[in-house]
Amino acid sequence: MAGYYSANANEVVNYATSVCGFNPSKRTTYPEFREGTISLGKQGTRWVYVKASETVATGTCTVTPTGSGNSMTFPLTDAAGNHTADFAFASGEYGWVRRTADDIA
Repeated sequence: MAGYYSANANEVVNYATSVCGFNPSKRTTYPEFREGTISLGKQGTRWVYVKASETVATGTCTVTPTGSGNSMTFPLTDAAGNHTADFAFASGEYGWVRRTADDIA
């Protein structure tokens, strides 16, 4: 269940509480979640847990799901595309990227 914080009388902000341990800036060399796990962030943003297949700078990046069923992977590349890395990745690191198309301005 998502929690809500009232920033002012006219604004309700949705904070990430759907996945315990969600931290968009954390990078690890081991998986903490299943690749492809989705968590909700502030203002309706959606985040997906991925593994970098190369060094990825901050900015737009591409997630290309491969495989099927329990063997699906979500490799991240530095090519401009459908997601945004708010924090850089080293090759082989796991972490969260934001779905750019789902951002709310």
